[in-house]
Amino acid sequence: MVQWIKASSILVLFWILALPTQAQTGGKGQYKEGVSRVEAEVDSLNQLAFSVKRQNVDKALSLLQKALLLAQSSNYKKGEATCYLYEAGIYQQNGYSKSALSLYYKALEISQATKDTFNIARALQQVANALLEDKQLDRAEQIYVRTLQNYAALERWEDVVNVRNSIGLIELEQNEFAHSEQYFTQALQESKAKNYQYGFKKANFHLGLLYLKTGELPKARVYFQNALELDQKANDKYGLSLAKNKLALVSSREGNYKEAINLATAALQDARSINAAKLEAEVMQTLVAVYKTQKKHEEVARWQDSLIQKESELFARERTFALNFLDVLKEKQEQQLAYEKSALLASQKAKITSYALAFVMGISIALATIVYLLLRNYRKAQDAKEELATKNAVIEKHSLELDTLNKSIVKQNESLEQTNQMKDKLLSILSHDLKAPLANTKGILQLINSGRLEEKQYKPMLVELEKQYVRSLALLENLLFWIKSQVKGDTIRPEKLSLKTLLQEVIGEQEAAALNKRISILNEVDAELWMEGDPEMLKVVFRNLLSNAVKFTRKEGRILVTAEVQRGLLVKIEDQGIGISEDALNKIKRKSYFTTMGTDNERGSGFGLMICEELISKHGGELLVESEVNKGSLFTVKLPASAIAQRLAVAV
Repeated sequence: MVQWIKASSILVLFWILALPTQAQTGGKGQYKEGVSRVEAEVDSLNQLAFSVKRQNVDKALSLLQKALLLAQSSNYKKGEATCYLYEAGIYQQNGYSKSALSLYYKALEISQATKDTFNIARALQQVANALLEDKQLDRAEQIYVRTLQNYAALERWEDVVNVRNSIGLIELEQNEFAHSEQYFTQALQESKAKNYQYGFKKANFHLGLLYLKTGELPKARVYFQNALELDQKANDKYGLSLAKNKLALVSSREGNYKEAINLATAALQDARSINAAKLEAEVMQTLVAVYKTQKKHEEVARWQDSLIQKESELFARERTFALNFLDVLKEKQEQQLAYEKSALLASQKAKITSYALAFVMGISIALATIVYLLLRNYRKAQDAKEELATKNAVIEKHSLELDTLNKSIVKQNESLEQTNQMKDKLLSILSHDLKAPLANTKGILQLINSGRLEEKQYKPMLVELEKQYVRSLALLENLLFWIKSQVKGDTIRPEKLSLKTLLQEVIGEQEAAALNKRISILNEVDAELWMEGDPEMLKVVFRNLLSNAVKFTRKEGRILVTAEVQRGLLVKIEDQGIGISEDALNKIKRKSYFTTMGTDNERGSGFGLMICEELISKHGGELLVESEVNKGSLFTVKLPASAIAQRLAVAV
């Protein structure tokens, strides 16, 4: 019976698993190859549409529609985003800015989802262009700034230049002349450095517009002339017409009306040679303005008539083009509806097929369930026996784990008790060390104030009083830092710091003690080395280390402070003192509380190195100590690479 059930189960499962295999039509390699061909075709259609969009809008939209359907059917998101970008560009060039904006945002959403950095930058730039045309200057500028950052990260310098020129125009429109000049000048310099002729020409032309608007006519003439020369080299008739027209305005304002009329006439000829009707109208407006200034009313009337006629032609042409474009959009919508209808029919067929497959699968699952239930009932009795044995084993295991947990808790309690005892001992020692110098200070002050001592008698006492004051202050400061970190869990507040300046401040605090022993402290840290760290914590660390160095250095000795970048940041304080014995080094490594007398009988708190190690560890570093008796000691503060900031030249 059992063997029959097992055999039936295997046959049913084999039949179920065989169903999808029969529906397969190709291997994984063939699928990838097919997808690659589709993606290449989508990219080719998009590129062809982009190249013909100015000459044949109908063809461009048709190509984009085909590319979009292919991209969506193969889930090619980059190609789909590019389709929307190019289609939006067609809408924008034909005056449908709002429709263009919705498509730009759709392309941006897809590109962000696929993390396509380049298409994100392109979509942002086009959104900003559309907002600029719609006179939403503030929003356009914000998006241009984001676009500028993206292009800079991608190192697309020509696009960076184009965006700088666009932001400059926005600033110029808002009469922010200083900002506008800054953007145009930067675009000019970058274009020259990258040999980007178009950007160089546009930056010159825009600077001419700026100085024309501010009334700086000599400057405006220079930059318009530069743009004109570049257009002459490129034989760009449109650019020539623009530059000559602006130079005509400059000449008119300078009072050189003959030159202004000659330039405007030449600009008109260039515009007519390429059938640029809007540009013709702009030049005619310039001629009308020049003749008005000269009060030549007949010429004004003649050119006004020509301007009215040209604007009528423009209106008629744009109206015809708009109607044709609407027909193209209507045809595109009909194609979209046809595609959606066919997609719906295909979806219905797929549903019918899936229903049939689901029915077959349901019967198969029912048969498999029956077989499974028969097999499960057979195994149930044996499983109950095995489960009982397993539960007994689990109970025994839990008993062992509970015993281990109890031992761990006892051990933790002992550790906590030892920690509390150590803290109590430290506080007791520190309070004694604070109380003793304060009591001595009180006694010395009472002797001096009593008037029973002469100057030569109490002068040494004042020196001793100063030493006790310095020691007490250092001890108190260390104690406060330690209590704050232990009780409140002090956190670091990192700032960008000049390491040399920070160390020089701490060295200045030790100047009196060093001068008393005629010790020279040399700060040879690179002035351009900057770091990230909490300035107050670092001052406490270096203050303690320098204080120890002065304390244990003999008279007329030297202390050297250096820093180097080597798998992180190493700050070294080296003295020529009495050194540290092996026993004392072991105490430092064990973080034990101890103190020794300095070379001039200075007393320490024995607490400074413990504070230093704790504050350094908060910065992710460690304190390294090397020493040789009677030769000196080297204390190294080793900080991670993340503590190294930019060089001074970059930071400024």
